[in-house]
Amino acid sequence: MNRIVRIDMRQLKAVIEEAPQEMMQLGGRALASHVVAAEVPATTHALGRANKLIFAPGLLAGTGAPNSGRLSIGAKSPLTEGIKEANVGGTAATKLARLRVKAIIIEDRSADDRLYVLTIDSGGATLVPADDLVGLGNYDTSATLRRTYGDTVGILGIGPAGEMRLAAASIACTDPEGRPCRHAARGGLGAVMGSKGLKAIVIDDRGARAAEAVDPSGFREICRQYAKEIQELKATKLISQYGTVGGLPYISKMGSLPTRNYRSGSFEKSDAIGGKGVAETNAARGGSFGHICMPGCVVRCSNVMHDKEGNFLTAGFEYESAAMLGANLGIDELDTVMQMEKRCDDLGLDTMETGAALGLAAEAGIFSFGDGRRALSLLEEIGQGSVLGRVLGQGAKITARVFGISRVPVVKGQAIPAHDPRKELGTGIGYATSPQGADHTGVIIYQACDTPEMITMSRAKQVNTCAYDSVGLCQMAEPTPEIMAGLVSRFYGWHWGPEDVAGLGKAVLQKEVTFNRQAGLGPATDRLPDFIKEEPIEPHQGVFTIADQDVDKVLVPE
Repeated sequence: MNRIVRIDMRQLKAVIEEAPQEMMQLGGRALASHVVAAEVPATTHALGRANKLIFAPGLLAGTGAPNSGRLSIGAKSPLTEGIKEANVGGTAATKLARLRVKAIIIEDRSADDRLYVLTIDSGGATLVPADDLVGLGNYDTSATLRRTYGDTVGILGIGPAGEMRLAAASIACTDPEGRPCRHAARGGLGAVMGSKGLKAIVIDDRGARAAEAVDPSGFREICRQYAKEIQELKATKLISQYGTVGGLPYISKMGSLPTRNYRSGSFEKSDAIGGKGVAETNAARGGSFGHICMPGCVVRCSNVMHDKEGNFLTAGFEYESAAMLGANLGIDELDTVMQMEKRCDDLGLDTMETGAALGLAAEAGIFSFGDGRRALSLLEEIGQGSVLGRVLGQGAKITARVFGISRVPVVKGQAIPAHDPRKELGTGIGYATSPQGADHTGVIIYQACDTPEMITMSRAKQVNTCAYDSVGLCQMAEPTPEIMAGLVSRFYGWHWGPEDVAGLGKAVLQKEVTFNRQAGLGPATDRLPDFIKEEPIEPHQGVFTIADQDVDKVLVPE
């Protein structure tokens, strides 16, 4: 991959250039954050002309390496007001890599307030008006574009939430079956895409050929070894059978499942919306687990969910959606939770941010915990763009501010995503310190017992996450620095070792922290909300006990 596609939305012009030398060993999150840090003023408005939106495949995208089809999307976030990378599976990263595209950089915004579709193929890049797609959800948008450009294209797009520039808006990516059910969900990057005047990107890799490794036999061998290691993991076998939603009852039993706006860590009806029983119910309806979300996936944690009549309802029903739209809202009816997840997919909304916002709406008396019908109607309000809908669509922080609520589960303006840090203390450290805001980049479910070790673990987890987001590997495959170094070395001939992978991760993390400090997000923003420190959670009565001075040690360079 050596081509940078720059799109000037104001001039409606595409320029394809060779990647400069300083970008050649960067991919995914490393490349996206590099461009944001180098080219976006830290204090600019996230929805303004000076922000840029970057789509960057990982270094190993399109190579055939196991679980290597992840795409990083970066920009300044309208939600956190700092740097943001949102990570997604689907087919886009692989197709871009086959076209030798290292990154797409979207600059400025359309002068006429029209929406456009960007098409990228072996012949170049073109912008065309998207008047017929205005207001469409992601499913209709993808179906329309597939009819126009063919069933084999990959699509990145926004729904009505992105068009309205709501801070909870996601960017949808089609899966191998063409469904827009994979989402770069966090940070409101769908709003940035909407602010640029870009409705969708269509990627057509027909006729393109995959790049070849410098050391083909060595690369094939380490791919074989890595695939075997993934398949032998106990977690892989469980997730392939039951999906990530299969672990929801366990997290509830552990006491860290967000329940009724983080009032409890256990949901009494957890078995109804997660676990083995959900897989069995889905199988009886004709649905299935064990699907791939991207080419080359070995973990196979995706699913196809059917309703009571045996009809397709949604795909990619994840733990986070069940937790935040189910337990966090006290809703225990599986089909209702899945319908909410499907509606979020179609509108282009982060299910985690939306679930947190709806939890605060319940605190404000807008609806009652457990009232699934009312929760669905509130999602319709968001889609319609009513005043209430726009408030909720701006996410948890704005919803709380509008309704005068002080008990707000956010860090740096972004909702805490589906693990309660009063039980998972290591996760709490990651939520507090990640430059991405409360995010899965810092989740450590199995934590150590003492503070210094947890600090070390959190730092290592964040560094490793930066690395595999840059290389383009899925975190569910648990890639080690040794595996990442071996794959990159044999494909590119760069002679990387584990220390080079760690160095990449550290450099990315430091670059992101520096941008945030320049944007005004000082160390005082590396904090969990007060109620997490003060309010014991049921049933174990835990609070977050890590002192601020210890939290501040996490991102201090070693």
